[in-house]
Amino acid sequence: MKPPARTALQGDLPSLKRDIASAQRAGKLDHGAVVDLARALGEREVMSAQGSDGAERMRTLRGCARPLASVIERRAEADDDVAAELTLILLEQRGTDRVALMKRYANASNPGFRAVAARAAVRPVDSDVRRRFFTDPDERVRRAALAAARDAHQAEELDALLEAARLDPDPQSQSLAAHAAGAIGGERAVLALKDLWVQADDQLRIAIVDGWAEKLSFTTGGQRELVAAADAHAGLASVSAAYALVRMGSEFNASNARLRRSMLEGTDDEKRLALSVAPINTENEAALLEVSKSASPELRVAALARLTSVPDQRSDAVHALRGFANTQARSEADARARGAALTALAETGDTTVEPTLVSGLSAKDRETRRRSAYGLTSLGAYSAAAPALADDDVSLRTDLACSILAREAIAHR
Repeated sequence: MKPPARTALQGDLPSLKRDIASAQRAGKLDHGAVVDLARALGEREVMSAQGSDGAERMRTLRGCARPLASVIERRAEADDDVAAELTLILLEQRGTDRVALMKRYANASNPGFRAVAARAAVRPVDSDVRRRFFTDPDERVRRAALAAARDAHQAEELDALLEAARLDPDPQSQSLAAHAAGAIGGERAVLALKDLWVQADDQLRIAIVDGWAEKLSFTTGGQRELVAAADAHAGLASVSAAYALVRMGSEFNASNARLRRSMLEGTDDEKRLALSVAPINTENEAALLEVSKSASPELRVAALARLTSVPDQRSDAVHALRGFANTQARSEADARARGAALTALAETGDTTVEPTLVSGLSAKDRETRRRSAYGLTSLGAYSAAAPALADDDVSLRTDLACSILAREAIAHR
């Protein structure tokens, strides 16, 4: 490797900043050089990660695990928390050696490795192992076991899953359990999830919606419950239920009408979700146009971003988004709308925003720097985005490197 990729792998942050600036001035940071730099950063992050904080950071690398597979495999040979997390990532990516991993780590003292065993236990004959892990003291293990149960969908586990959905102290585990119960399906599972719905919060209700949308639930009462949930004015969960019905091709016109109602009459959060998921068709396009002209600035930008995908509306939508992007923000809401407009324009390939994004890389505000860096990569302006790969915030530079690698992997499939 040559600088700055070599510096990213072996040097310190000040040296990396200098080498990136030098390569940029010399015109040596072409697309391939920035990808190499991103890979070097990812490899260094994997090899240097330590402790629980390092293991947590590894979870953010799932999206670029394939480009970093060789270094992940090497680091996973250790016996610490980071290695456990990386082994779990490899397992989820490849699904190989499940039986060996389950047997090896089923009684591990390290919860991270027990989570590996739990996630590997997806065979019908592994039911006893899964159920034991449903009540493990560590939430990582319970989450892994509940995810495995969703894949296994064994009827004898329904009661244990419903109990976890009711009583587990970890909200994510509750959601996974509800979804897994829906994957088992049948009228009993559907009605039990309906009972759970009454006292559930938004997060759990959305998981129940996902459960009802599972094939074995949808055909045994789940469709009926999704219709009721969509009509219940139950916040984000109702929007999610309407979208689930659209995805399943059920009551298509009525479900689209529910999404339009949320776009036009819901709370800001409901409008935001409906704007992001509603299919583009003639009726929904008219609702998007209405929101783009009469809602709050943030919601108008969200509607305009969707309209850029409509050929007849694209030009006007881009023009309107430029207006938001070039307006001086007078409040936090205005600043959020301006940032969202810049992001939307970058995603449409509008190069007029590149100078603004470049200047945003040096902002004091982390979110502005992050948005600017991602916007530049959306434009394909990798060289311009390169300074962000030496940002003072380790999570920003690591996440950006991972995003670049994931984008490249998709482009070369």
